Formats: sequence, C-alpha cells, structure tokens
Amino acid sequence: MYGFMTSLKIDRLSRMIAIKHITWIGALWAILGCLRADPQPPNIPPPEPPPPKERISLSFTQLSRLRAEGNKVVNTQNEEVVLRAVGLGYWLLQEGYMLNPHDQSKAATQWQMKRNYYNQGLTEEQVETFYRQWRDNFITKKDIDYIASLGFNSVRLPMHYDLFLTPEQRALRHSVIRNPATLDTYTHALAAWNDTGDLFTKDDLDGFILIDRLLDWCAANNLYVVLDLHAAPGGQGTDINIADIFEPNYLWLGRDTQGRPVYQDVTVALWKAISARYRDDDRIAWYDLINEPNNVPQNAWIQSIHERIINVIRASGDTHLIMVEGNGWGNNYNGLLPGDFTDASNLIYSAHRYWIPEADDLQQDPDPNQINRIRNLVSFRDRLNVPVWVGETGENTNEWLRQNIRKLEDNNIGWCHWPLKRHDTNPNAALMRIPGNFPTDGADAMDVVLESIRFENCIINPGAVAAVAPIHY
Repeated sequence: MYGFMTSLKIDRLSRMIAIKHITWIGALWAILGCLRADPQPPNIPPPEPPPPKERISLSFTQLSRLRAEGNKVVNTQNEEVVLRAVGLGYWLLQEGYMLNPHDQSKAATQWQMKRNYYNQGLTEEQVETFYRQWRDNFITKKDIDYIASLGFNSVRLPMHYDLFLTPEQRALRHSVIRNPATLDTYTHALAAWNDTGDLFTKDDLDGFILIDRLLDWCAANNLYVVLDLHAAPGGQGTDINIADIFEPNYLWLGRDTQGRPVYQDVTVALWKAISARYRDDDRIAWYDLINEPNNVPQNAWIQSIHERIINVIRASGDTHLIMVEGNGWGNNYNGLLPGDFTDASNLIYSAHRYWIPEADDLQQDPDPNQINRIRNLVSFRDRLNVPVWVGETGENTNEWLRQNIRKLEDNNIGWCHWPLKRHDTNPNAALMRIPGNFPTDGADAMDVVLESIRFENCIINPGAVAAVAPIHY
C-alpha cells in the first residue's frame, strides 16, 4: 500500500509540472499569432446552412386538372405538380419476362401464354375466366393503399387494347393465337367494325370498368392516374414482349383489303372513345398515347399517328395533358418536337431510363433529341420549354435505383417506378414479388397463381422499397 501511495504522489507532481509547461507554451503561441502579418478572420459563427430541399409532397389535398406551364406541370391553383408514380405492369398485360423471369422460352408474350393454355385443352371460356380472375385479384384497393402509404402520388396504368373489345370481338382475335393464318381475317373484321361504328361503344367493356374501378381507389388516396396504351392495336414495334404482338410493327404496316392502315385507324378510334368518356375527369393526369415505339422505320410514322390522336382528342374539347413517346422505346424525338404538331398545347414528353451506366449520364448524347441520359433530358426540357417525365425506370440494382431517383429529384423531374410486382423466386427491383408457381407452370397451377398474386400473399422487396419510395426522400 505504501509503495502505491508514493507512486501516486509522484504522478500527481509530474502532472502539475506538465500542465504548467503546456500553459506557458500556449501563451507563447498566442503572442506569436498576434504578431503574424496576415490578419486572421474574426471569431464569427459560420453561416446557417441552406434550408433543406422541401420534402416531397406525399399526396395531394385535391385532384384538379393538370396543364403544362412552360416546362412545368401545374394544377388549377398554379402549383407545380411533380408526379412520383408506380407502374401497374403485369396487371392488364402480361409481359413475357414477368411470366417466368428464369425461362422466357415457355411464353415470351401474353398470347403465347394463352396458347399454352389452349394447347393443354382449356376452352376459350376457361381461359377468359382465368384472365378475368387474374384482373380481379392482381390489383385491388389494398395494393393502391400500399402504394399511397409509401409516399407515391400517382400510378401509371398500362392497358391492352383488346380489353376494349367485346368478348365476341376478343374471341376472334384469340383465333389468331390458335391459327396464325387467320390474322388477315381478324384485320379485315377490325376494319369492318370500325367502319360500322361497332368498336369501343359499349359502357360495360372490361377496359372501361377497370379504369373506373382504379380511378375510385386512387381518388380515395388522392393519387393521379396516367392512362398508358401499352399494347396498341397491331403492335408498335418489333419488341413482341411489351405489346403482345403477333407480327412486328403491324401498327404501322397492317392494311385492310382497301389498303388502309387499319390498326392506326383503330388506335385513333380507341383514344377518341377514351377521351369521350373521361374528358371531364380530373383524376386523370394525362394520356400516354403509345408506349415505347421501338425500331419503327421512320419517326414520321410516329408523328403522323400522334398528330391524328392529338387532333381527335382536342376536337372534343378535352384539355388533358397528352404524353408523346418517341422511337427507341420512348426516347428519340427527332421529328416529334412541339413544332412538328398542329396543336402543341398541353404536351408532355416521356423518357424511359433502364440500365444506363452512371458515367454515361454525365456525357451528353450527340443527338440532342435522344433524351434517356439525364443531361440530354434536362437540356431537352429547358431548350424546348416543355415538361418531361420519366414514364418508366427500374429493373436494376438497389444502388442504381437509388442514385437514379436522386438525379431525377435533384433536377425536379417526375418519374414512375416499374413495376409494383411480378413473379420471381428472389428479391428483385419490383416493390413486391409474387411467390409460388409461375403462370408458365400451366393449367394445373392456375389456382395457386390466382391466390399468390393477391396483395396479402406477395412478398415485399425491402431493398427496392428503401431505394425508391418517396417516404425515404
């Protein structure tokens, strides 16, 4: 104990001497500092940091008619509206990679999936019953409530044109699935129905019923809806997966017996019918006329049908915003600029952003009207003074998704995450994944598939949600 106390006294003495030396050295440095030739800044508190960027609006207090004001979208109160949406892909149109992401050889399109069911002995009625139940189960109010809970303020609805056909008309289209040689028969029938005014006239068509139902669910959450013609009559390109295409580019190339572009005529008639029904519905943000035209031989063809649709919509007094989508999966706008249309009022331009390397975003594409890169997108918006919107983005790593959304937010550009949910065995970039059997497992798996697509049976992808949900920004 004595030895310990002695060492303690010595230690205390050493500390006192050390403190005196430190104090003397500090004083010396202070004197030398005052003698320096360069004056030091006064001891003023640093300025307040800039206020944080205003938090994303998680919802709207009311849904009012949107319009273009310069390069922004505004509501009737002249407030800027930036839509952060979720794409409801796979609901009304099954893209092949969603049916089975591990083996697309079994069905690359929705019609090929239906052909599988026919080949397994199912009747037209049985297949139609399955798809009706699919549509009833896949998206319900629970799904829309969940989307709203994550801070999204809108949804984009990808539509298949055949849902606006009567059951009898759709059955004739299905005959092409069983026998491709009947495509001309179906084409000529479409032309005849269009000539006699027998297309898109009934109020109880599946397409209209589904839109009405979705509008009610979204309005209950103050979410806008974007109507997107995802599978246009005939097919808008060579990518058969995205538009349930029988023959590539048939929207542009298909002709009836009189040589008329029947599929384009039918597309114009469909949008005329949609506009007539929803002209005064402010729950709809805008009309996305034709999703992702791709490998179209001439941009002039895309301009021509947009010109026709825009004019028929405006002729009825419909003032909804209209989205233009260019060639190259909705990204190239040569010949599709506002000045290329007779009526350029209330136009908004789309870009689709997938798998763009981060370094590429920093480089300007030499074509100023190719706008999938962020630099071109911002420049296009500001140069032409038009609103832009990223109508699809997603299907990537969580890290890529996160940096992508930040870029868009930093540039005040709205966006739509693709998709809400799809089949997979592993976590993916959708907000949810559907477990269990794939549809490609055939007729025996139908009941399991119809249960697994329900909201309560889907599995949240937490990484994707954390990367893109507006509540995290």
